[in-house]
Amino acid sequence: MVTHDFEMSSLGSETGLAIRQRLDVIIALLLRLIESDGAALSAKEQILMLSNLGLRPVEIAGILGKKTGYINKELSGLRKKGGR
Repeated sequence: MVTHDFEMSSLGSETGLAIRQRLDVIIALLLRLIESDGAALSAKEQILMLSNLGLRPVEIAGILGKKTGYINKELSGLRKKGGR
Protein backbone atom coordinates (compact mmCIF):
# COMPACT_ATOMS: atom_id res chain seq x y z
CA MET A 1 0.00 0.00 0.00
CA VAL A 2 1.23 3.47 -0.81
CA THR A 3 0.24 6.46 1.23
CA HIS A 4 1.25 9.99 0.57
CA ASP A 5 1.32 11.23 4.18
CA PHE A 6 4.73 9.77 4.94
CA GLU A 7 6.99 12.78 4.45
CA MET A 8 4.63 15.60 3.63
CA SER A 9 5.56 17.26 6.92
CA SER A 10 9.15 17.63 5.73
CA LEU A 11 7.96 19.49 2.65
CA GLY A 12 6.55 22.98 2.82
CA SER A 13 2.88 22.78 3.73
CA GLU A 14 1.83 24.39 0.44
CA THR A 15 4.06 22.08 -1.58
CA GLY A 16 2.84 19.02 0.32
CA LEU A 17 -0.78 20.02 -0.20
CA ALA A 18 -0.22 20.61 -3.92
CA ILE A 19 1.43 17.19 -4.30
CA ARG A 20 -1.37 15.49 -2.37
CA GLN A 21 -4.04 17.18 -4.51
CA ARG A 22 -2.33 16.07 -7.70
CA LEU A 23 -1.98 12.49 -6.43
CA ASP A 24 -5.68 12.48 -5.53
CA VAL A 25 -6.53 13.58 -9.07
CA ILE A 26 -4.32 10.87 -10.56
CA ILE A 27 -5.94 8.19 -8.39
CA ALA A 28 -9.43 9.41 -9.28
CA LEU A 29 -8.62 9.34 -13.00
CA LEU A 30 -7.11 5.86 -12.79
CA LEU A 31 -10.20 4.59 -10.97
CA ARG A 32 -12.34 5.80 -13.84
CA LEU A 33 -10.24 3.77 -16.27
CA ILE A 34 -10.65 0.49 -14.38
CA GLU A 35 -13.49 -1.63 -15.65
CA SER A 36 -15.34 -4.49 -14.04
CA ASP A 37 -17.17 -6.79 -16.45
CA GLY A 38 -16.92 -4.21 -19.23
CA ALA A 39 -18.46 -1.39 -17.18
CA ALA A 40 -16.87 1.35 -15.09
CA LEU A 41 -16.50 0.59 -11.39
CA SER A 42 -19.43 1.69 -9.26
CA ALA A 43 -18.90 4.18 -6.44
CA LYS A 44 -19.18 1.30 -3.95
CA GLU A 45 -16.54 -0.71 -5.81
CA GLN A 46 -14.23 2.31 -5.89
CA ILE A 47 -14.75 2.93 -2.17
CA LEU A 48 -14.08 -0.72 -1.34
CA MET A 49 -10.96 -0.81 -3.50
CA LEU A 50 -9.50 2.33 -1.94
CA SER A 51 -10.37 1.13 1.56
CA ASN A 52 -8.72 -2.23 0.90
CA LEU A 53 -5.62 -0.34 -0.20
CA GLY A 54 -5.51 1.22 3.26
CA LEU A 55 -6.88 4.68 2.58
CA ARG A 56 -8.93 6.29 5.34
CA PRO A 57 -12.50 7.45 4.69
CA VAL A 58 -11.44 11.10 4.67
CA GLU A 59 -8.84 10.34 1.99
CA ILE A 60 -11.34 8.35 -0.07
CA ALA A 61 -13.84 11.20 0.19
CA GLY A 62 -11.26 13.66 -1.11
CA ILE A 63 -10.35 11.43 -4.05
CA LEU A 64 -13.93 10.67 -5.07
CA GLY A 65 -15.33 14.12 -4.34
CA LYS A 66 -17.84 12.77 -1.82
CA LYS A 67 -18.59 13.66 1.78
CA THR A 68 -16.86 11.65 4.49
CA GLY A 69 -20.23 10.69 5.98
CA TYR A 70 -21.26 9.11 2.67
CA ILE A 71 -18.02 7.12 2.52
CA ASN A 72 -18.45 5.92 6.11
CA LYS A 73 -22.06 4.88 5.39
CA GLU A 74 -21.03 2.91 2.31
CA LEU A 75 -18.14 1.24 4.12
CA SER A 76 -20.43 0.29 6.99
CA GLY A 77 -22.93 -1.24 4.56
CA LEU A 78 -20.18 -3.13 2.75
CA ARG A 79 -18.82 -4.50 6.04
CA LYS A 80 -22.30 -5.68 7.07
CA LYS A 81 -22.62 -7.52 3.74
CA GLY A 82 -19.15 -9.03 4.15
CA GLY A 83 -17.75 -6.99 1.26
CA ARG A 84 -14.50 -6.26 3.00
